[in-house]
Amino acid sequence: MIHGDNKGLVLPPMVAQYQVVIVPCGLTAKTADEERKRLFQGVKDMATTLSQAGIRVKADTRETCSPGYKFNDWELKGVPVRLEFGPKDMEKKQALSVRRDTGVKAGIPLGGLAEKVQTLLGTIQKELYDKAKMAYDEHTIIVKKTSFSCRIASDQEECEDKVKERSKGHNDDDAPEDAKAPSMGAKSLCIPFDQPKGDDAIISGTTKCPQCGENAKVCSFHLHLLKKRYILTAQIALHPLWPILLDTVTSTLYLIPFSFVFPLLFH
Repeated sequence: MIHGDNKGLVLPPMVAQYQVVIVPCGLTAKTADEERKRLFQGVKDMATTLSQAGIRVKADTRETCSPGYKFNDWELKGVPVRLEFGPKDMEKKQALSVRRDTGVKAGIPLGGLAEKVQTLLGTIQKELYDKAKMAYDEHTIIVKKTSFSCRIASDQEECEDKVKERSKGHNDDDAPEDAKAPSMGAKSLCIPFDQPKGDDAIISGTTKCPQCGENAKVCSFHLHLLKKRYILTAQIALHPLWPILLDTVTSTLYLIPFSFVFPLLFH
């Protein structure tokens, strides 16, 4: 996924099963039982406070695992925020927050904990989306002409199949692929609700279909498999999960205006 790293998942707060995990730490074999109980009770109280505020929270009170193991475990699962709570934090009446996406640490007072955590989650959500949107835009190209030969289709609805057929055996540089190498061609996926705008918008009577040369009506999405990598052709409506898919296959997104409208949204 586009947000992930070498440590594992990095989940946006909106889709994470747990948005916050609280890990008690700083305990040793010399820690008194009474202090240990107070610390664990403090962790449970924090979890209750966050849960009542509508935050999906998990208090990791496993005593068979070390704090380091828990840190790695929850980083692997992509929980957006980790709250560390130890004896010193208990004295200062604060918790140490650690962002999964950036690793930035900051102390949060227990007074107003829920409000500050909600603000932090909102910041993480926005920054992750903005980063994914930037990657999406950087890998998007409007296709207004083709670089390989084509015949004008007598039936406009044949454009979809002809684009798929003509795109077989071609790479990004228009150089022929190995004849033995598999190639699906550019398969149609959908027509996005959000069509290109501004300079890339379809101009009635001016923008042409790159397949048949007729006036274009919509931009559609296509998927092309070449050299063991995917190339998405045409445009798709922006959705948080699409930038994730794009980065996963390190692909380029192409937008193609077509002169016909698919009978179904998805193919």
